[in-house]
Amino acid sequence: FGLSNKFEAEFPSSLTGKVAPEEFKASISRVNSCLKKNLPVNVRWLLCGCLCCCCTLGCSMWPVICLSKR
Repeated sequence: FGLSNKFEAEFPSSLTGKVAPEEFKASISRVNSCLKKNLPVNVRWLLCGCLCCCCTLGCSMWPVICLSKR
């Protein structure tokens, strides 16, 4: 549903002179740890919404839509 589950920690050459490689790797590792922690929750909401979609005429998909906008 449009969310990346991991970003590459390799330092891109276009950031040379703008960001320190250590700072880049630390930032990417923090983002990746947040994604690793939050992605299973979003997947559960998506599966729950898909299973109940027929019975609720699509209203069960609202939590998934709201979670993907944050």
